[in-house]
Amino acid sequence: MPNIDTIFFQPAIGNQYGVISLGFLSLSGYLRKNGIDSRIVVLADKNTEDTVAKKIHQFSPKIACISFHWYIHAYEIVKIADAVKKTDPNIKVVIGGHSSTYFNKQILDFTSSIDVIIKGDGEKPILDYIGSQNPQKIENTSFKKNGEFVSKPITYRQDTLENLTAANENMNEMVDEWEKYITTKRVRTSAPISSSTIVEEVETRPSEFYLYVGKGCNFNCCFCGSSKTGNSRIFHRGTAFFRPIEDVVKDAIMLKNNGVESLFIDFGPFGDESYFLKLFEKLSLLDMGVVYLPWNLPSNDIISKLSKSFRDFEIQISPDSGSERLRKYLCQNGFHREFYSNKLLEKSVEKIAEVGSSRGSQLFLWFMCGLPFESEKDYQETLKLSISMKKRYSPLFKSSQDQINCVPLRLTPESPIDLWPEKFNMRKLRSTFKDYYEYCQDLITGKIEHPLGLERNDLSEVDVIKRAVHYKESILSA
Repeated sequence: MPNIDTIFFQPAIGNQYGVISLGFLSLSGYLRKNGIDSRIVVLADKNTEDTVAKKIHQFSPKIACISFHWYIHAYEIVKIADAVKKTDPNIKVVIGGHSSTYFNKQILDFTSSIDVIIKGDGEKPILDYIGSQNPQKIENTSFKKNGEFVSKPITYRQDTLENLTAANENMNEMVDEWEKYITTKRVRTSAPISSSTIVEEVETRPSEFYLYVGKGCNFNCCFCGSSKTGNSRIFHRGTAFFRPIEDVVKDAIMLKNNGVESLFIDFGPFGDESYFLKLFEKLSLLDMGVVYLPWNLPSNDIISKLSKSFRDFEIQISPDSGSERLRKYLCQNGFHREFYSNKLLEKSVEKIAEVGSSRGSQLFLWFMCGLPFESEKDYQETLKLSISMKKRYSPLFKSSQDQINCVPLRLTPESPIDLWPEKFNMRKLRSTFKDYYEYCQDLITGKIEHPLGLERNDLSEVDVIKRAVHYKESILSA
């Protein structure tokens, strides 16, 4: 096995594979385009340290990059970094992503095993760092120099996604142990919630893979760290933008040639569905399945195009609340996606049933409890709507326990709630990197003091979890 320049470690979710971050896929493709060899290693073993050591010996990299986009990996990134340095202290450890940017100083104060944090977009900075290994010469970096914290401003930002790739003709050259990864079920959610009675996590299909179509967000949902607010502060980008359709289709073809049977698309369309109508038409030639998570309510045109373009489809819709009053209030104040009525939601679900039920197509519905300003009546409306959906469209839900969900609101770094909790009548129970590190460490033992990380001034964390448990029990017995 030849030596490689850079190894990317994707942290595990517990003892399971997580989904490879889109950032890693983009970075790996960008480096390869510039003549830099790399491998993405997805960790899932209980003995992470042994696996890291084994892969370091196997590939002899100069740089080890660790994904810290989602806070759920706070404990794992330190464990991986320690294992790299223990195996070979000369390897430079670099982390990047949303959470690493947000906590950059606190992380470097917390551990000496991480050499550099690349903030914001990382394509050009990581390429430049591989060449020089001098963070002082690289944009977007934070590091320690003679024990003092140094933070360079974020001056590099991607302004185009043209000519990028998030796949490879031979995926074994991009993802280590590709066959094992693509045939193993992975945890799809970014941050599973654990309590004594409820665990929320969704597994992928075995042959499913992320299709990279764009980045950024035009919405400002109050609970989302990757909202317009979060993206503006972390990546200096206040709007979403898309990859060229022809580039996305090239990726899809390469993925199919490497055994992928279902594409996972989690993006847009932000009110204008023309991009996806064109994309789905192009993808129809591949005879693949799709899991599609639109961030708007899908129109009948999109639903019809899904049914015609893919062998089978699963669609996931997130109204977040069944209360029109609450959704409208959050939208009017700029802290939710575009408003639509429950009547329109039901028409969309009816269309999905019309074109998809006979083919076994499936629907996931995602709601939240404990949202800001949610009343008991709002919650009951969510429950009533959910039970109605289950009864009216039962063929769309093979497992209502997994496919009709009301998850408790949790704290996400850089979300509007995290930044301005008092505006939402909230109180934070986690604030620092150390808080998130300890929370993720406690997930292993199951002894979690604060599963959600926040509570409302008028509704405790315990009461929010009770509401989620009540919802689940009600759906199962309906």
